[in-house]
Amino acid sequence: MRTDSSILRWSFLFGVLTSVVGFEWSCEGNRDTKCTVVRLDPSISNLSALRTKLPNEIASMRFKHLDTLTFDHSIAKHLVETVEELEIVDSRALIHFILPSASAIQRLTIARTQLNWIHFQPNEAVLLVSIVSSHLQLVPPSLRNLNNVKYIKLQKSYIRYLNLDLLQWLRKLDTLDLMYNKIHTLASTLQCLQQHNLVTLNLRNNQLRILNLELLPLIGLFEQVDLSHNKIELLVGRFSSDYLQTLIVSHNRLKVIDFCQWDAMPTLAKISFEANELTRVPNCIHHLPNLTYVGFGRNKFTQVDMERFGELENLTTLDFSANRISLITFREENYPVRLSKLILSNNQAECDLSSGVAFCPLDIEFKSNVSYRTGWMNNNSTFHRQLVIVK
Repeated sequence: MRTDSSILRWSFLFGVLTSVVGFEWSCEGNRDTKCTVVRLDPSISNLSALRTKLPNEIASMRFKHLDTLTFDHSIAKHLVETVEELEIVDSRALIHFILPSASAIQRLTIARTQLNWIHFQPNEAVLLVSIVSSHLQLVPPSLRNLNNVKYIKLQKSYIRYLNLDLLQWLRKLDTLDLMYNKIHTLASTLQCLQQHNLVTLNLRNNQLRILNLELLPLIGLFEQVDLSHNKIELLVGRFSSDYLQTLIVSHNRLKVIDFCQWDAMPTLAKISFEANELTRVPNCIHHLPNLTYVGFGRNKFTQVDMERFGELENLTTLDFSANRISLITFREENYPVRLSKLILSNNQAECDLSSGVAFCPLDIEFKSNVSYRTGWMNNNSTFHRQLVIVK
């Protein structure tokens, strides 16, 4: 055994009949000891060594290349009581997982396994669940047994369906991350929910096509919703939220958006519809009066009348980069008065080059109110001075 002030390393071998089998483990750290167990096979290893040979106080336990089909009470009971974080990584044999009620684990991470079934017994300790690169096909229903869980990540799996009614059981949840799955359907039957600490709903990189927001009122309880990198063609239905601050629907297939059925959203500050197929500014965008950032980059706009943003008095940044815009029009009587950054880079305007023009220009017109003479006549208004145009 070799002892160091910051790193302790042990290696044990156990004999079974005529063969030599066992597992390796190492620990590091002073106050918050972290231990890693490598190639543990519970069927042939002396699990009591996890208690008797490892340090008395371990904050984090990692199993790497765990060689068992099932992790359950038979293994968990051998963990030191001080373990708050449990990781199981790079363990292709693992298929089933059961977390006992008596477990004191607060943070559970399972990554790069063939896990296809997991069950959580009623537990008050768990705060974080992270399962990445698994064979799960369903959001585990037993998540409802984790009364105090705050963060759930189920990424890079085969989940196809999400019922947001699960939120009624997860009263402490603030983040639900289901990136890189196969989700094509969202559902909810609850019309209201007394839940005010939801922060992030991440559904990036899934298979969503049509969203009827009227049937999904629970989405509006989140502060940030990311629906990017799906296949969304339609956003329909009435939508209302007193909490939503950021909505990302970039990298989809939207050809048109209409906000006329949406209620006024006093908290929504940022929206992004980058990389869609939009050709015009959505109707009734004034229903989102507190927007500060709007992203329409990489769409198919050819002309933009800034009057459509005239009622957005808090709008400061507008991104129309990588479109086909040839004309932007500002009208003095109605325009976004606080706009300070207009991004028009990488636009490829379409025009007739037969007239001898060497390139297709992007024109920006400032049309003054003809009823009286103002600074707009000589580009000397406060708005002209504050606006930065990025080309």
